[in-house]
Amino acid sequence: MLVANPVNNALIVTAHPVAESLSHSLTARIAGRLREQGTQVEIADLHAEAFAPAMIRPDLELYHGNARALPADILREQQRVERADMLVFVFPIYWWSVPGILKGWFDRVLTLNWAYKAAEDGRIVGNLRDVPVRLVAIAGSDVKGFDKHGYTTAIQTQLVEGVFGFCGLKDVKLNILYEADTATAEQVDDFLKSLESVG
Repeated sequence: MLVANPVNNALIVTAHPVAESLSHSLTARIAGRLREQGTQVEIADLHAEAFAPAMIRPDLELYHGNARALPADILREQQRVERADMLVFVFPIYWWSVPGILKGWFDRVLTLNWAYKAAEDGRIVGNLRDVPVRLVAIAGSDVKGFDKHGYTTAIQTQLVEGVFGFCGLKDVKLNILYEADTATAEQVDDFLKSLESVG
């Protein structure tokens, strides 16, 4: 599921506070499909693990290039990413963006000299191993509403280019389940089937 070629290890990062949510249901079903294909799956449930999203002083010192030890929680997340041959993010869309806890994960985990670095000529260069990234987003609105207000383009710029492209990841695909609040079980199934063809 989600990639043309099987992968050995996948990391699924999910960001919803309610265990019975559609986000968690999709996470479980995606994980199950990957496991059927022989992939080892690790799930990072940011809420259940009480991930702290707010930048703290050690994070800012790293950002400014000061040589400091990584906070233990960030080291753990980076090790998860390093083990993965594919990254999957499952999240609801809040205010046309990712939930704050996931934004904080980007802020804190994607550190200077690990996720990206400054080249000798001053250019910023992505530093992550180029593995497939699949963004599975859940939206309350419909596609017409997103397009009318430019959000379809905005999320592409913000996440696909501004986060993952910045870090050197090129195989990034975004799939949005629109009108999720009223989606039937059949519509959710169809959405999951559509992920099968993402390669």
